[in-house]
Amino acid sequence: MKVVEETHTKLVIKHQPIMNWLWGSLLFIGGLSFWIYFIFFDFASLLLTCTRSSPPEINCELKQFTLLGRMEKVKIFDPQQAYIQTKMGGKGSKSYQTIVVSKFGEFSLLSDLSYQENEEFILKVNSFINSGESFLMVTQNRRISLLYISLLAFVLSGVGAFLATSPLSICTFYKSINKVFIERKGLRSNKTIEYPLEEIVRLYIQDKRVKYSRLYRAVIFIKDGKEIPIHLEYTDEKSVKYVVMRIRQFLNVDL
Repeated sequence: MKVVEETHTKLVIKHQPIMNWLWGSLLFIGGLSFWIYFIFFDFASLLLTCTRSSPPEINCELKQFTLLGRMEKVKIFDPQQAYIQTKMGGKGSKSYQTIVVSKFGEFSLLSDLSYQENEEFILKVNSFINSGESFLMVTQNRRISLLYISLLAFVLSGVGAFLATSPLSICTFYKSINKVFIERKGLRSNKTIEYPLEEIVRLYIQDKRVKYSRLYRAVIFIKDGKEIPIHLEYTDEKSVKYVVMRIRQFLNVDL
């Protein structure tokens, strides 16, 4: 927040919510990117079918599906075994993923399933490989969890869009017409608040605690009891105190 213009009859103060614009843009781009990935590219379910044509030859076909139904098909020739791969995350968390091993490489299946779900899957696959059965069909499904994650990403992008379109605040004091105008200009809406200067009872600073610090904003108190922030967002103490001092000097009053 800063004074951008001052004459004997006019004082203009402008506040640009730069941090809101910055963090909002990052949230919007990040949330939207993850949402697109989860919806269009990340696999939500799979179907593994295996046939034994003549012992010990086994051929499998792996079909993986996204939430929107896009399918990717992979052939797995002569699978040897399936096992659970454990991945360590932050704060000791663990995630599990089934790996199918063949003579031609390893194939990773769906991630973020529980250990029990992966265990049931590999037991069926390994049992089939070590048996004389001729056909196997098994599935993995994480549609519900992926739907929740994609919804969260969409909500984050919405929050980001809201912050990124935070309005610019312009407060103009006119001695010539004895009025103050507070304008909120943004993509979502434009609003102008207007009051006579004599309606201003007090000019003060509001503060709020954020983690280990405090943020501030200048507020005009009107005779009818309304409290009108000069700028909606809270910012640093130094700039707010300076602007309040300049307003008092301009109006030549001790509000």
